Amino acid sequence: MSVTDRCNFRCVYCMPPDGVQLTSHENILRLEELADVAQRFVSLFGIDKIRLTGGEPLLRRNIEWLVDKLGRIKGIHDFAMTTNGMLLKSKAEALYSSGLRRINISLDTLRPDRFHEITRGGNLDEVLTGIDVASKTGFNPLKVNVVLLPGFDEESEFMEWANQNGYILRFIEMMPGAYWDYHKLTDNAPKMPEIIQQLQNKFGEIHQLDANISEAGQHSIRFEIPLKSWRFEIIPTITNHFCDTCNRIRLDSQGRLRLCLYSNETLDLRPILAKPDDEFAGIVLRFAEKKKVTTRGRIGSFMSSIGG
Repeated sequence: MSVTDRCNFRCVYCMPPDGVQLTSHENILRLEELADVAQRFVSLFGIDKIRLTGGEPLLRRNIEWLVDKLGRIKGIHDFAMTTNGMLLKSKAEALYSSGLRRINISLDTLRPDRFHEITRGGNLDEVLTGIDVASKTGFNPLKVNVVLLPGFDEESEFMEWANQNGYILRFIEMMPGAYWDYHKLTDNAPKMPEIIQQLQNKFGEIHQLDANISEAGQHSIRFEIPLKSWRFEIIPTITNHFCDTCNRIRLDSQGRLRLCLYSNETLDLRPILAKPDDEFAGIVLRFAEKKKVTTRGRIGSFMSSIGG
């Protein structure tokens, strides 16, 4: 559930250097509407997991109010947020008090100069401080998502940093994106076999965990380095894509439902928000049937607008 298309970074794989055209405030769903949509999806369709995204969700004014409302919906068993961490230092305690318990932080490097380059201006110290504050506030588990960019060579540094601090580290293969520069980056980005090999060269034998367990909607593969008792995960979006088992549906900040990151086809929920539950459910279910025939290609829009 994307609550805004605004972001305080301009990451090289997410949007062009000058940003993207933003949606005017009157054209995004009000917080009350987002809460209502969430309630209906839980009660009508049995949705039990909600993740708040953006853009950067912490830029949405009064986001704590929405967190509180969603946290009170009976039937939600997994409630989380993905953030770039820039505002966590000032927001972590309020989010925790409002009922949020799980946070994923997007962080692609531990080197200040490279971070500044990737985000086109971001401050790594602010993000690292925010992660530390969130951890001390009580967020658990705290996951760190690392998109594998061309030239990535920090797998060892990330492993040591994450495991020493008790964070769950996840390497994510880069997905083909909405404009040519992104696609060029994707073609040259490292993949799961390369990362595993680099870690084996440094730390020795690696074991895959839960290899025989099939969990609905579980996209990450878990690994352990026995010599260190360290664990990490990889999301193999390219090497071993998971379209056949994907059970996710996305809502952008304008109220458009999207079945897949790779599709431009959407269902605008705004015209049907006032309809009775049975009519609302029928329209959504007919649209959801199309998920069976989604084909892979390139991401259908800029990631910042659809909550990737």
